[in-house]
Amino acid sequence: MKTEIDQKQVWIAGAAKSGLAAAQLLKKHGAIVFVSDAGPISAEGKETLNRLNIPFEEGVHSIDRMLIEAELIVLSPSIALDRPLPAAALNSGIPVVSEIECASWFLPPEATVIGITGTNGKSTTTHYLAQLMKRAGRKAIACGNYGTPLSDALLSENEYDCFVVELSSYQLETTYSLRPDVSVFLNLQNDHQARYGNLGEYFKAKWRLVLLTKASGTNIVDAPVFQQAIKYGCALPESRVVLSYGFLDDSQSKDLTSYPIERTSILNPQQSQLARFLPRPSYGHMTERSIVRNLETEVTHAWLESPVSGNLPLTAILLNSIERKDALQMCIQRPVLEGPHNQVNVFSASIAALSLGAQESTVISQWESENSNYVHLAHRLEEISKGSQFVTSTGQPISVRIINDSKATNVESAVVAVKSFPSGIRLLLGGEPKGDSYTPFLSYLGNQIKKIYPFGKAAQVIVEQISPHSLLAQSSARMLDAAQLALEESQDGDIILLSPACASFDEFQNFEHRGDMFRQWAEKQVSSK
Repeated sequence: MKTEIDQKQVWIAGAAKSGLAAAQLLKKHGAIVFVSDAGPISAEGKETLNRLNIPFEEGVHSIDRMLIEAELIVLSPSIALDRPLPAAALNSGIPVVSEIECASWFLPPEATVIGITGTNGKSTTTHYLAQLMKRAGRKAIACGNYGTPLSDALLSENEYDCFVVELSSYQLETTYSLRPDVSVFLNLQNDHQARYGNLGEYFKAKWRLVLLTKASGTNIVDAPVFQQAIKYGCALPESRVVLSYGFLDDSQSKDLTSYPIERTSILNPQQSQLARFLPRPSYGHMTERSIVRNLETEVTHAWLESPVSGNLPLTAILLNSIERKDALQMCIQRPVLEGPHNQVNVFSASIAALSLGAQESTVISQWESENSNYVHLAHRLEEISKGSQFVTSTGQPISVRIINDSKATNVESAVVAVKSFPSGIRLLLGGEPKGDSYTPFLSYLGNQIKKIYPFGKAAQVIVEQISPHSLLAQSSARMLDAAQLALEESQDGDIILLSPACASFDEFQNFEHRGDMFRQWAEKQVSSK
C-alpha cells in the first residue's frame, strides 16, 4: 500500500474537514501533497497545512498547473464531477477519487468496516451502531460523512478495529476500493436534484455501496430500495441480502415472498484509470454482478411489529426463510430512541451487529431504555436533562420533557419528529425560512401538537399558513423567548419540542449553535429541589 502512493503527486481539491484529513494521511504515507480550494481556507486549516509543510492555494483552482503536476485528485464531496477541475482531470486521464477511497487504502486488513447510506437516518444509525459495537466489545468509531472523516479515524492514536462509516451519495460517486463487511441502505427519497437531475442517477450513486460490499458480507436493504434496484436494472450483490420492511402487521408479514429476481446488469458505473498505481493490486472496475444463489435461502426478511404501527411494545423479527419457525424474535418494551422512524434505524443497526456476531442479549440491552448506555446524538430528538423536573419563572415546578431537534432544518424532518410522540407537543417552529410550506403541520394540530410557538424570520409566514390561531402562540423574535413562553404555558406531561423546520442563520451560526443554546437554556430551568 504505502509504496504505491509514496512520492506520488496528489492534489486535494477542497480544504474542509475531509480534505485536510486526506492531506495529512497521504502526507504521512509519503505522497507529495498540494491543497487547492476555490474559496477561502480557514485560519485553522492554514495553520494545519503550514505545520505539515503542505503547500496550498485558496480562492482559485489552478487547473493548468494541476494538469502538469497531479497524478491523482482527491475531490471534496461538495464538488460535482462536472465542475472544471475534476472534468479537466478526467479528460486528461488523471484519476479522481474521494477521501473515503484514499482512506480505504490504509484500513487495517483485519478491521471490520460497516457502510451506511440512505436519504434519511444515516447519522442516527451510524451513531447508534458504533455505540452498540462498543457494547459488544469492539473498538468502534463512527466516522465518514458523520463527524470524523475516515482519514482522521485512521490517523488517531486509538487502534480501532471497527469503522462504522456514514456514506453520502457524493462520497460514493468516486469510491472504488472500500469493501464493507456489512452495508446498510436505509431508504431513498427524492433529493439532491440539482446534482443528479433525476432520482435514478441519485439512486445509482448510493447503490454503489451495495456492490462494493464483500461477497462474504451482508447487505441490509430497505425492501422498497431493493425494488428500485430492479426497476433501474442495477446489478445485484453477491453478498447475503437482508430485506427490511419497517413496520408490518401480522397479515402483511404472513404474505412475504421472495422477490422474482433475474440476473441483470448495471449501467456502466464511472470508469477510472486508478489501476496504474492504486495500493490495492486486486483493484478492478465495478463489473456486472448478479445474485447467483437461491434467493429463498439467501434472502433474510426482517420487519417490526407492534399493536398499532409504531406503538409499544414492539417485536423485531428476522426470518431466514418463509417459514416463521426459523424467526429470531426480540421484544422491546421501551426503546431508547422514540418514533417509528428511529425504530427502523435501530433495527437496521441491530441486524448489522447481529450479523457481525453480537449477542442477542447485548442488542436488546442497548435497545431497551432501562438497560441502555446509549449516548444520544446531539440535536436529533435529544432529550435534555432526562428525568429532571423543571421550574417556571414564577418558581412553579413542572414535569415536562424538553427535546432538542435543532437538526430538523426542513418541514419534512420536523414532521417526522412530531410523529415520534403521541400527544402533548408544544412545538417551537421557526428561524430562517427555506421556502417550504408549513401547512403539513395542520394535520397534527389538536392531535400530537398542542400548540405551535412561531419564532424568528419565519414567524409571519407560519402564522399566515397555520390556523386555527387559537393553537398558535404569540410570535417571538428570538427562539429562547418562544421556549420560555412554551414552558410558562406548559402543564405536567407536556413536551417542549424544538424542531424548527427552518435554517438557523437568522439568529445562530448553524443548527449546532442553535441546539447548544437551547440545551443551555433548558438546563438552567432544571429545578434544584
